[in-house]
Amino acid sequence: MKRILRYVSYVLILLLISFIGYLKINPPLAYGSIGTTEDKHTVIVAVGNKNLVGSIQITNVSINDNQPPSNIKLQISDSEKGFMLTDTYALYEEKGLQDYETISLGPDTSPLDSKKVAAAASQSPMKIYGLSITEDTSIERIEVTYRYLGLAFVKTIHV
Repeated sequence: MKRILRYVSYVLILLLISFIGYLKINPPLAYGSIGTTEDKHTVIVAVGNKNLVGSIQITNVSINDNQPPSNIKLQISDSEKGFMLTDTYALYEEKGLQDYETISLGPDTSPLDSKKVAAAASQSPMKIYGLSITEDTSIERIEVTYRYLGLAFVKTIHV
């Protein structure tokens, strides 16, 4: 009996290590289209969770050389409406712009490519998320730190 328990525990530990390795190789945060103003002072990036279980909680966002952005919001919309690209959020607070710390990206909310958007248009609209950043300088790189199933990840997005 002790021998069976030992083998079962070894198998469970091996499965856990394999699962963590899989997540590190294939991180759950996905990003899609990137919209920007001509001077790159305002950027919006479509983000989502490509896994089918668990939610993503964004914990930190930095730009360029690890600088905190001065104005950052998470837009929540649907696939029919899309996102708005603006540098003044005061007019749009009630339209789905919220602080990124308060929102979890639900499972299977990965940004869609154009072929999937055309197929999804016939179905009900899907919830989409956009990370909207406004800064006084040009934004070249965005680093998103997030947690998924208790593990910490970092994703770098080049604009």
